[in-house]
Amino acid sequence: MPRATLVALVALVALAGCAGGPGGSIRKEVGSPGPAAATPRQGESIGASAVAQGGVGSLTLSSGTGASGHEARMTGPLRAYAVQTDAPVKLDGVLKEWPARSPAEHVVRGAPRKGTFSVALQYDDARVYVAAEVADATFVRTPRFAADEDHVSFVLAFPDGGRLSAHEIGLFAGKPGESAGAVRFLAGPQKGEDVPGAKIVEAPTQGGYTIEATIPWATFPEAATLRVGLRGVLRSQDAEAGGVKHVVATGPGEHATPASLPALPTEPEQAVVEGLLAPKGLSKEAPHVDLFVDVAGDAMKERVSVFGRYFTVCGPSYRGGKQFFFRDLGADLLRLEAKDVSGRGKAELLVSRRAPRAGGGRDWFEVWGFRGDEPETIFSHETAVTSGDRKVTNSLRVSRGEVEVHVEGAVGWDAASFSEPTSADAEPLLVPWGAVKSRVYRFDGSRFQKAREVAQTPEPPPGVKSPGTAPRPARPEDVPTPPVKKAADLGGQIFAQYKKDQSVPPTLAPKVELEVQLAEDPRPEKVVLIGRDIVVWGPGFRNGSAYAFLTLAQFASADDIDGMTARDLNGDGNADLVVRGKRQAQGGADPVTIEAMFVYELRDGRLVRTFAIETAREQGAKRVQGLVQFVPAKGGKSLEIDVRPGVAKGWTKESYPWPQEPSGGAIEPLLLPWGGSKGVRYTYVGDRFAPSNP
Repeated sequence: MPRATLVALVALVALAGCAGGPGGSIRKEVGSPGPAAATPRQGESIGASAVAQGGVGSLTLSSGTGASGHEARMTGPLRAYAVQTDAPVKLDGVLKEWPARSPAEHVVRGAPRKGTFSVALQYDDARVYVAAEVADATFVRTPRFAADEDHVSFVLAFPDGGRLSAHEIGLFAGKPGESAGAVRFLAGPQKGEDVPGAKIVEAPTQGGYTIEATIPWATFPEAATLRVGLRGVLRSQDAEAGGVKHVVATGPGEHATPASLPALPTEPEQAVVEGLLAPKGLSKEAPHVDLFVDVAGDAMKERVSVFGRYFTVCGPSYRGGKQFFFRDLGADLLRLEAKDVSGRGKAELLVSRRAPRAGGGRDWFEVWGFRGDEPETIFSHETAVTSGDRKVTNSLRVSRGEVEVHVEGAVGWDAASFSEPTSADAEPLLVPWGAVKSRVYRFDGSRFQKAREVAQTPEPPPGVKSPGTAPRPARPEDVPTPPVKKAADLGGQIFAQYKKDQSVPPTLAPKVELEVQLAEDPRPEKVVLIGRDIVVWGPGFRNGSAYAFLTLAQFASADDIDGMTARDLNGDGNADLVVRGKRQAQGGADPVTIEAMFVYELRDGRLVRTFAIETAREQGAKRVQGLVQFVPAKGGKSLEIDVRPGVAKGWTKESYPWPQEPSGGAIEPLLLPWGGSKGVRYTYVGDRFAPSNP
């Protein structure tokens, strides 16, 4: 049977890669912000104010990754295939248009001879189709269609809110020329009744019979929104005059024990296996986390899973039900949950990860949203930093449309001894000695932005007099900084400290080195691309004593990064960094190469992505090349990004296997020559480049 090519395209979404460490607590409140939006009293945290008014009836996230306990592999002894348009099921009892049948080899009762029962499953939007070959010389059938007669049964279970809901349907073949068959419920409140809309047709064979049956998806209430994560078996019962003789099945389990049923993968799950899990040696592994939630597209739920450090999304209508998305998490997963926190009617993913390092680590929390079919980060905040027995943590409260971050106490660190680098690709950790005690971020329709904060008196550095206080006495551990004679010497020390902190081999040399002004100080910063990291430091950056870095986790290896240049794009007098690279994705027999461009700016001491776009796609000798260029904006003080369709080689509108994607996702799409757009101009709008003529 011809099968559609199973394609997995890896979206080049920049991950928030360098944050983490045990600690930061996260609270989740469902519903409207309510009292949390009240104005706090002076000096009181927003969270404390909300608690005082009874407004934070929130759930503190427990330990663990968010697993349901019913995680199942995406492989099983039986598969369900989508009906192909060129080979529809005719329902005549003859199985010539069916794919190869799977033999049932699990013996439930008796000692049936090998090859007595083989089956296949197909489905479309409305129905499930069953085909079976049964070897049985003595056919036991009465008009009662009783459970102790010859029949095939279909046990199907759906994940349902932390449990499994099971159904069992009996397929009773008729006697050719004597009686019609029947499709009946074998369990549940409708036990013994005919299944509405179901049909069965049988045909005799030498030494047995074949059947074809259709069962409406509507038979199973859960199937209205869920058709992935299924478990199931088909069983054949061979009866004789004295009772049941043999029972053979495609796998273990039964209606009463749905947790023991094997996985019944549909085509989107088979795509994940063939495109990712099998090549990575993970096809026999169950995911650490399995969520069944509506994150994109229609009302059908997607399956969101994590295998090792690979995050995957698939579903019956997600990317046509034949493709999937995956991402290397780039860090250890602490927890993954799904909740509509934006109010858009779809679930967002709440992701907590940890980037371990020698003696400690950094934790961060993100909210991933799906404006298209790719997750994009709409909020990211560091929640903890640890080193040995020292730690600083933040707590978070997540409610509908708001995220509040509150500083917690520090252990083993104070303002004088804390010298950890600030996170470059997430909102930085709030520290007890800083100027902010708590901060609220509000969803603005596309991402969570700073809305308000509660200030606190920052703790001054050692020896500096603060208003109304005596000078702080120096402590024995406050070793004075030795005089620095040369900036280059200090820069070398900072770069060496970066390598030590991030476990970078001392001998690894940068791929790109730039000296360019990125911050407000007129003195240029040193910017290097080393491995997959961009590292920034300089005499005017953080008083010349610290660095910022960003891991380009969207690239699988440093070799995939083609280069980095600097140019002032937004007209603020400071340079932006332009990174170009490529990523290999699985695309059937030939891998797909996706080329992309990313733009970053240094904002509040950290590198922040302001733009990303796919610039070309290649598979074998076939290629689509887009046109992306920087052009002067009106007024001439800044540049705009002009994107136009390019040229295609080896592909046509009819043969190109992917649709023209809309603008507005995590990465702007490649414009196709036949995509219907003459071009898009992107203008800087304060914190990012956005389409000015979508």
